Amino acid sequence: MKNLDIPYPKQIFVFGRDTNLGEKIASLLEVTPSDHNTVCFPDGERIPHQTKTVRDNDVYIIFTSLNGEETDKWFVDYLRFVRSVKRGQPHKITVVMPKLVQQRQDVENRHLRQPKMSDFFPELLKTVGADRLVVCKLHNPASCTANPPMENLDTTKLIIDEIKAKFINPANVVIASGDMGGSKYARKIAEELRVPLIITDKDRDPRTGKTRAMKVYIQGEVSEKIDTAIFVDDLISTFGSLKRAADALSKEYSHIKNYYAIATHADFGGETLKNMTDSKFSSIWVTDTVPVTTDFVKKIKKAKRNFVIISVAKLIAQTIDNLHNGDSVSDLWKN
Repeated sequence: MKNLDIPYPKQIFVFGRDTNLGEKIASLLEVTPSDHNTVCFPDGERIPHQTKTVRDNDVYIIFTSLNGEETDKWFVDYLRFVRSVKRGQPHKITVVMPKLVQQRQDVENRHLRQPKMSDFFPELLKTVGADRLVVCKLHNPASCTANPPMENLDTTKLIIDEIKAKFINPANVVIASGDMGGSKYARKIAEELRVPLIITDKDRDPRTGKTRAMKVYIQGEVSEKIDTAIFVDDLISTFGSLKRAADALSKEYSHIKNYYAIATHADFGGETLKNMTDSKFSSIWVTDTVPVTTDFVKKIKKAKRNFVIISVAKLIAQTIDNLHNGDSVSDLWKN
């Protein structure tokens, strides 16, 4: 919806190796993404830049890329591009990064001198010219920065709506968490669906830190009619914890036969495919905040696992519209 009281035109850039999500968002906004180019020098230096004026525009730069080394490889180009846009004198720059890079390092900051990268990357983006960040489902909500201002989009309602669509009558469903860290998120979903909650957690050896066994905690009644466990989390990495959690749960409740895993970020690592195919899970759902390779999808389906990708494009498009028009963002995920 165009607000005639907003004098600054909306301009979208889609940047990164994978542009599928960005293009979906632009299409929903009915905005054609602006062109950009990258100058490559013989010594390997790169200068990405816009090819259309951005002066006095509200610019939204959508960054999506693959995990790990791929993210590190692209991030310097992200910084260069934001700086290039800033030099074009836009009214405001909003960086949309569906999965904030290095966001897990706020809770794994074990050493005093180890940098807290969940703060560092937003600071870098601010330094080169970003006025605001939009991200989805932070691993730790405390990572939401005030400088630059950050919008942390809650994907919980999106996940709940998908569960409700799949399980019209959830009387045979239990929501589960693979560890204590994710129990608050799982409890929120279980309460909304009005179903029992199961939390599995690691019993570690206090001397070595190695997992000795898995403990199972129950909230509510897990009756014999419940045959489906839905594990929910903010991200999936190696899938090892979920695999062990489902094994532990099956020993406690043999009548649970169907296992689903649902997460926002497909933060897949090297062992993910093997753990998925060796697990009790028949269905894995993720959103498209992180692109999943076509090769991975083919392999997981070949292993006879149902693999579903839920798009966050509509949520992000609505967020951009609301930010541009000065409307509430949090209203988008309220029931």
